[in-house]
Amino acid sequence: MKKLLLALISCVFIFSVVGCSSKKEEKKSEEKVIKMGFVPLKNSEQLVEDVKPIADYLSQKMGVKVEAFTASNYIGVVEGIGSGSVDFGIIPPFSAVLAQKQSNAQPLLTSKGKTGKSGYTAELYVRKDSGIKSLEDVKGKKVAFVDPSSSSGYIYPGAMLVKAGINLDKDISYQFSGGHDKSLQLLLNKDVDVIATFDGVEERYAKDFPAALTDIEKLASSDTIPGIMVTASSKMDKDLQEKLKQALLDMDKDPKMKELFTKMFSITGFEEVDQTAYNKVEETAKVMNVDLDKVK
Repeated sequence: MKKLLLALISCVFIFSVVGCSSKKEEKKSEEKVIKMGFVPLKNSEQLVEDVKPIADYLSQKMGVKVEAFTASNYIGVVEGIGSGSVDFGIIPPFSAVLAQKQSNAQPLLTSKGKTGKSGYTAELYVRKDSGIKSLEDVKGKKVAFVDPSSSSGYIYPGAMLVKAGINLDKDISYQFSGGHDKSLQLLLNKDVDVIATFDGVEERYAKDFPAALTDIEKLASSDTIPGIMVTASSKMDKDLQEKLKQALLDMDKDPKMKELFTKMFSITGFEEVDQTAYNKVEETAKVMNVDLDKVK
């Protein structure tokens, strides 16, 4: 009888331990959070709120909670990916190349633009009443760039000006606005004469700055810039990387999510990365005397 009682007690104890262990594992899984990084395209708090449906979509697809994060500047996201505090970023090509160079970040996918192909262009915009008609006319003017690590907000348009014979440090006065929307506001307020940004900025921010649709015009366009890249920290779990890739590739089957990506980022889908296309980013950075190993 005693042996039977001991056996029963042992079974209860084992099941109790297994049950507790199982609950701990479930709790651990529930508590895991994946950080998704964005560069500051607009006010950080507003951006995090706007991309919440994307975070929710990925949470459902990946089976783990995904939260959005945006730093105060571009390099903050690159550093977050490097340290692992940001698991992956949907970031511009220069930031992506920088992350790969500095911390062996993993290129997962590249984005497709409104044409259905990967890539977009940088633009220099002026007010229609500015009298600025050529790149040479920019000499002596005030220019707003976005961020030293922005592809369309500095690297590519800056290279356009350099190739036109303009010394950025001597021939113009310039500032970094911290966001494409902020640059647009500076131009409309006549605080600067020229801004460097992405194609279609006037449409993207028409709700906040309706005058952009009528009062500004393009001065020049860059060569094609490779698409925005989904870049994973080298510390991100490989299985989760694969789940992330599949979730974004499946976006084509979700009209609402596709519409949101298109509206917010002019992204219509994702495809595998052609790494050779990003060599042009490094070449353009060299025109700007940017050393990728030293950018901080």
